[in-house]
Amino acid sequence: MLQSERWKKNLADVESGQRFMDLLCTSAAADYRSRNGEIFCGKGCSGCCTLAVNCTAAEAFLIAQALDQDQTAQLKGYVAKLQGRVSEAVDLKGYLRLHRKELGGCPFLDDGSCGIYSARPISCRALLSTKDSRWCAADFSEIPPAGKLAYRESLDLAAVAFPLHYLACTQDAGQKLEAQASLQMLQEFGFSLYGSMPVLVYLFKEWSLIDSLQKDAVALLAVAAAAGLDSPFLLKVDTL
Repeated sequence: MLQSERWKKNLADVESGQRFMDLLCTSAAADYRSRNGEIFCGKGCSGCCTLAVNCTAAEAFLIAQALDQDQTAQLKGYVAKLQGRVSEAVDLKGYLRLHRKELGGCPFLDDGSCGIYSARPISCRALLSTKDSRWCAADFSEIPPAGKLAYRESLDLAAVAFPLHYLACTQDAGQKLEAQASLQMLQEFGFSLYGSMPVLVYLFKEWSLIDSLQKDAVALLAVAAAAGLDSPFLLKVDTL
């Protein structure tokens, strides 16, 4: 099978996984509400959009294909800020804090709503919040011990992926789908690519990353380095 045909299969399988996740989330939310739980997610809540979102290469490609000119401009502005600041992060916690506090969250937010909703990655689809959106945007390093204790005591620990307040069943399913997509890419291409959703989308949109996928991991990493986006906090490449 030609490499391009394998990539098309990757894309089709990821889209199938996204549809499955949507159905699972609808079912899981209904089931949780039937047990007197509450799901707070809704259009415009956007607290989780301050999180650093990762995705698979196939998902990033699909998002890049869906962007309009304004969204592409927003993405370029985000990446320009990231390129100038990512070296300040000395560990993962530092990067996550930098993303939330300095970069302003997802570049595809449009007046508080998701501008790429139909193409959003599985990691976004999988989040079903059992608390209101202020907790999705909270920096727990700034919450005093008493506040953290009250937060923990308010959680339905049988249902959530502690220490977070999102339903565990959908998060677990989303992580399994991502792992399957990465394994499929690894087996078919000899390498897999996972990482920052905005960064991967940018590399597909502005650096023709798809051409590197037709070659090898070395070519892929060379593109990331040339773009100034080869930080280990941004991209993860696995090889056989």
